[in-house]
Order: sequence, then structure tokens, then C-alpha cells
Amino acid sequence: MCGEPPIREALTPDEQARFHNLLKLAKESPFEGERRNALAAAERLARRRGLTLEEAAMRQAQPKPGASQWEREAQARAREFAAFVHMTDYQIYLEKQRREAARQEAEARGLDSAEKRAEARAQARSPRQTRRSTVRMAPEKHAWALVRETQLSYREIARITGLDQHEILHMKIQLLRAA
Repeated sequence: MCGEPPIREALTPDEQARFHNLLKLAKESPFEGERRNALAAAERLARRRGLTLEEAAMRQAQPKPGASQWEREAQARAREFAAFVHMTDYQIYLEKQRREAARQEAEARGLDSAEKRAEARAQARSPRQTRRSTVRMAPEKHAWALVRETQLSYREIARITGLDQHEILHMKIQLLRAA
């Protein structure tokens, strides 16, 4: 029994994470002693499960042995989708960078100056000042409405509508006769 190799067991997820971190530290640490200690700790962790350092590293890289074919396919689809989303985000980022560069070039050439002047005029206009409709009522119709609905004199109505005072007076007389 003493000469038999130990039973090999897979690392638990927590042990896998610790093993991965130890290997990373052993690879990237700027201190020789720290690298040596991290590698020794990774070897002890693998030995507890009956694995060599290489076997533990290889098993960590392989998919879970208990995963079914459907789970492996689902994980592969998830990785592909994540890569697609990442690429889409990157393409959006590149497009925004391209648009910003084009906008800056256009401003440097002065192509945006007309828009800036219009915006400055709009901001300079007081908030109470609103645009009025350019649609106008025909002068005769307007005069009839003013004659029927207001107490304005015929001179004021003529001034507002631009019609002759005699025409306005004639409208008022027709309105009085109809009543």
C-alpha cells in the first residue's frame, strides 16, 4: 500500500481559484522569494489531491468532467455571445470616436459656424418673445370677424386689416341692417 500512488481527486472550485491565483503570483511577482513560495504552495495544494503541479494545471484548463454535452454547448454559446457583445460594444466605441474626430475636423474647417450663430440668436432671444404664425386670415374675413365680435371703430378695423375705411363702414351698415 505504501508504494501505491495516491487517489487523484479534482480540485474544488475554491481550490481551483486559489491554485490559479498562486500560479499567477508565481509568474508575475517581481520578488524571487514570493515567486518561490507561491509555487511551493501551489505544489502542496495539488499534492493534497494526489496531483502533480502539471496535472492540476491541466485539469483546471479542461472543462468540468461532470458537465454534460448540453452544458458544454451552452457554455460555448455563452462565450460566443459574450464575444459578440464585446465586439459590438467595441464597434460602437470606435464609431463614436470616428464621429467625434469628424466633428472636430468640421469645426476646424468652419462648417459648423452657421449652426452656432443660429443657436446664439435663439439663446439671445428673450423667453417671452415667441414666433407668431405666418398664416394670416384674408383681410375681408378678418374685417367681418372684427366687425361682428368687437366694439372697435371702423377706423381701427381699417388700420388693423389694411382695408379702406369705407369698406369697413359698409360692412358695419350691412350688419346693422341684418339685425
